[in-house]
Amino acid sequence: MTRRSSTLLAMCCVALLAASCATPNTPPPASSSGAITSSESPARNTGPKTLRLAVDVSAEPTNGMVLFGRGAAVGAESALMFHSGLTVWDENSNVTPRLAERVPSLQNGDWKVAPDGSMEVTWRLRADARWHDGTPLTAEDFVFGHTIRTDRAFAVTTGPPARLIDSIVATDPHTFVVRWKQPYVFANVSGPEDFPALPRHLMESVYQQGDKEAFLASLLWNSGWVGLGPYRVGNWSLGSQLEALAFDQYLLGKPKIDRIIIQYYGEPNAAMSALMSGAVDMTPVGSTYVLDQMVNVKRAWDPIKGGTTLAIPRGVRNLKVQFRDPSAPWARDASIRRALVYATDRQTFVDTLGYGLTTPAYTAVTTDDPVFALLRQRGFNQYDYDPNAAARLLTDAGWSKGADSVYQRNGQRFHIDVAIQNRASFPQEATALASQWSQFGLESSPALIPGNAANRDELTSNYQGVISWPGSFRDAGIRDWTTDQISTADTRWRGSNFGAYSNPQLDGLFNRFQEMLEVPQQEQILADALKIANDDLPVIPLYIYTASVMFRSGITGPGKVSPNQLASSWNVQTWDVQ
Repeated sequence: MTRRSSTLLAMCCVALLAASCATPNTPPPASSSGAITSSESPARNTGPKTLRLAVDVSAEPTNGMVLFGRGAAVGAESALMFHSGLTVWDENSNVTPRLAERVPSLQNGDWKVAPDGSMEVTWRLRADARWHDGTPLTAEDFVFGHTIRTDRAFAVTTGPPARLIDSIVATDPHTFVVRWKQPYVFANVSGPEDFPALPRHLMESVYQQGDKEAFLASLLWNSGWVGLGPYRVGNWSLGSQLEALAFDQYLLGKPKIDRIIIQYYGEPNAAMSALMSGAVDMTPVGSTYVLDQMVNVKRAWDPIKGGTTLAIPRGVRNLKVQFRDPSAPWARDASIRRALVYATDRQTFVDTLGYGLTTPAYTAVTTDDPVFALLRQRGFNQYDYDPNAAARLLTDAGWSKGADSVYQRNGQRFHIDVAIQNRASFPQEATALASQWSQFGLESSPALIPGNAANRDELTSNYQGVISWPGSFRDAGIRDWTTDQISTADTRWRGSNFGAYSNPQLDGLFNRFQEMLEVPQQEQILADALKIANDDLPVIPLYIYTASVMFRSGITGPGKVSPNQLASSWNVQTWDVQ
């Protein structure tokens, strides 16, 4: 089984063409500090090949290479560079084997569905997989990994729902069987964090000592990490750089590049200057650098053929509504949330912050996705910009403008914060939205979350109002609204449902989707779930946002990635550098 993503792929092609060929309207000026001034290819390396990556410091895997990081694109580069999963999504969103000999399917007999809906999925491992210390991979490493992922003390939110799994049993050193209680649509997809292999020969003794905090604090999760990926951990200077050394026993062969230096930057402009001056060679998808930074580099590079810039659609930029305070007007009344949408001019964000290279978003699927047509049949409301409709909804809810033109009710002024990460152009986005709402009559202010704050995950979950945050397409976007994903102190503030929205009906539809193996039925369920979200508005969709990939001339291998797996390093072993 694979995800149906032809519409996403078509959109990717369009966006890539636009990013490569279009001249955006009023782009930021190109940096003048150290920009490349020659179209000649860089001199060939005469010693070990080295590639230098610029990555935002928020993506540094300080909490661990797998399981305990922040998920999504943030940390995905490290997970795929230093570790491997059973499968990987290729650039065309096809599931291909990695640690597994083959992808289980109903056709090859490795995926069996019983009449009662229970399933058995058999995973057969490659015999040539080795841990970075040379120890052979075994099926028991996956059994141990499942034990850690499902230990409630660790509050892991990644991977398939543990409640759907009955057991994982190793039947021989290179085979294990996952027994499912019910159907699960992605039972044959497994990245580094889904059914994770963990080095049992190193970690099990620490875990069995019973001190969970000591286990989490072990260096085996970060600087002492021993994984299965194409690169092993070298020198690591926290907050500065991480060295990746080619693993000569990697199952797909030793990578072509001997050493990759991941340099962490707290200031995006410094990273862009380093890229254009040649101090670094590349920013991958997981660098988390945004469109305006890519446009700046593109304008500097294009005239001199200095490198390649790619814009890759990765999801929907959403405003996640905060529901933790039930007395907040937007939390207790869906009509207020509808007023917020009507008061939001999405096209302005596309034209200014998006340089016309993206489109407004209205839900978690694109308008050319088959699910969108089904959603239209269900009475989908696009909520186009309409201040008059917003005003009527507020008036009906008892709000009226005071002498200062701010909406009030029973002496309460309507104040709503727009939270966002304090990096790149994000503060401008929050300021622009707060300005829109303030002009309409809602007292609104930007609230910036420091990217380097030690408690940033807690801050991200305890904003007041809305938070602008990237979301995924299709079912992955719906997952962010489910009750299971609510971030709390008990989950160590991990989980993608920052605003603590909970809707049992939507939860049930998402669970049904995961159980449905037939694509037409999947799409009907998705449309039902998206209609609930359209009516209840746990999030306000803004625009299709992009990830950027930038690399200088002389580098080959990086390119398009699947929206299902936002990391350039999925094929890092094939990259080369002159």
